[in-house]
Amino acid sequence: MGNLKGHIALVTGGTRGIGRSIALRLARDGASVGIVGIRGGKNLEDTIKQLEDGGVPCTGLKADISDRDQVKEIFFRMKECFGSVDILVNNAAITDYNYCSAWTLKEETWDRMYQVNLKGVFLCCVEAIPDMIANRWGRIINISSTSGITGGTSGVHYAATKGGINTLSKGLANELASFGITVNVVAPSKIDTDMFRNSVKPEKRNDVIERIPVKRLGRPEDIAEAVAYFASEEAGYTTGQILVVSGGY
Repeated sequence: MGNLKGHIALVTGGTRGIGRSIALRLARDGASVGIVGIRGGKNLEDTIKQLEDGGVPCTGLKADISDRDQVKEIFFRMKECFGSVDILVNNAAITDYNYCSAWTLKEETWDRMYQVNLKGVFLCCVEAIPDMIANRWGRIINISSTSGITGGTSGVHYAATKGGINTLSKGLANELASFGITVNVVAPSKIDTDMFRNSVKPEKRNDVIERIPVKRLGRPEDIAEAVAYFASEEAGYTTGQILVVSGGY
């Protein structure tokens, strides 16, 4: 691993936490990097500065990946800046800090969760795939969650979208393997990010850590390392896989 020079990576939700670590890791391996954030602002600017300080060709894009026209614009601008995206990391996601139960869930909350967490992944994939097919090489890495396997604790709508990512990825892996394109999933759990800190009360965090066999929260860099493997040339025979990164939780 380590040589992505000449490759062009796009990381959605790349402005902080896991996404930022992934962008920096792929850049360290030599890829040109585009990052997408729905809000733009300081987080986007800070990530771009970190990449630029490392001498990495990069660009930052403000967009909502649940909107097809905005997704098309993302890929148009990436092609203008660097060329065709051949490493796609679908990391952008939302959660629901107000979730109580499935039977009290509002339909619009369900719809928005689906639109960002699953439809957004699909839209980015279908926009990237034609150029990957033309180039006979591509890496698609989708960030799921252990909630997509176990049902989790973040709500049925969140779990459903993450489970959808797992099966979407396996289906795409089957369809794309003959074109030199791999599709894999990284499924984190209990990672020390804003999402975790906002969803677990401070007084409960030690209880969570005690239930993790390695006795610590995961770091965004732990997820970035898994993504770096799937993005590498060496991972060309690995496709349709779900790699759980959870400290044994």
